[in-house]
Amino acid sequence: MQAKILLIILTAVLFWVFKFYVPYGVYIVLPISLFVTFLHELGHGIFAILTGGEVREVFIHANGSGYAATAGGIRLLILMGGYIGSALFGNLLLYIGICKPKISVITLYVIVGIMLFTAVWWFSSIFTSILLILFSVLLFWMSKKSKASAANWLVILGTASIIYILMDYNAGPSSDLARFTEILPFLPQAAWAIVWLILVAAITWTTLRKAFA
Repeated sequence: MQAKILLIILTAVLFWVFKFYVPYGVYIVLPISLFVTFLHELGHGIFAILTGGEVREVFIHANGSGYAATAGGIRLLILMGGYIGSALFGNLLLYIGICKPKISVITLYVIVGIMLFTAVWWFSSIFTSILLILFSVLLFWMSKKSKASAANWLVILGTASIIYILMDYNAGPSSDLARFTEILPFLPQAAWAIVWLILVAAITWTTLRKAFA
């Protein structure tokens, strides 16, 4: 368990250092940024489906931005689904990596399947599909290592995703927040950003408390 704690701390510190203090470090962590973008757009898509809507396309751009084209569903939940959904996915990966290492390989297979499905069924651009296919190949390679190694990769991906989300609360979901605030204008956008951040922090705290209880 101590090894997992050290891995979480090391991942968080390295991500922070590369993103803010290493020249061109933002390009080193770009794969993580793109992975989190995928989780973000997947969150929009999942919430759309769960609320009776549909997903038409999923875009991921080279600069780390993205867009999910949905139709129908409950708009408020779909808008929240990107930020909150990606936090849930990141925490799920972290939890499985720590507490359920025996299913870590299966989890990687599931992610690969979702990425390939998105690349083909929700096709939006050649870049998006190629990126997701490359991610799938990389994750499939990770799955061929030992269960302990696969679990460590889930811890790394989950931790990096959560750190990215927590740091990005005031910028990344701004467009979603703007549209969310238009629907519920009784709080300003900055206040809703803090509410969303608190939700993600609470989810993460619950995950860590259960994992290390």
